Amino acid sequence: MDHDRKELLAQKKVQLKIQQKRAEILQYKDHLTKSVEHFSRKYRYADESELAKLETFISKLDFEQPGQLAIKEVCPYPHRNVYLCFLMGTAALFQIYIFGKYADIMGDHDEWEVFSPYLLLVDEDFIHYTYINDDSEVMESQV
Repeated sequence: MDHDRKELLAQKKVQLKIQQKRAEILQYKDHLTKSVEHFSRKYRYADESELAKLETFISKLDFEQPGQLAIKEVCPYPHRNVYLCFLMGTAALFQIYIFGKYADIMGDHDEWEVFSPYLLLVDEDFIHYTYINDDSEVMESQV
């Protein structure tokens, strides 16, 4: 019986951590929505299928240090729609992906930079990307 209680307690702890993580993500999403002008007209959050593709894409990238990409080849590309990914910040921020037009996201760079100095914009083709470092240098490349 004591073993069952310990197991139940462990399950409750896991559930609580999941709930806390979801709450933190929702707080960030709410803050982003309120702090970026016209957010709901220009952007949306990535859905479940897009999340899986983005996480796979990011896993293929070569990072020198957390947040800092090692760009091997610069490949300019005419960007249209992209996913904005934060490369520094809390664990919750890493799980928020914003979809919108490249021009809009670049135009709102000052707002995004408040949340993370390192940004990754992944093209909807999941091949090309744009990396913006903490000096606001823009580098375009592909996987």
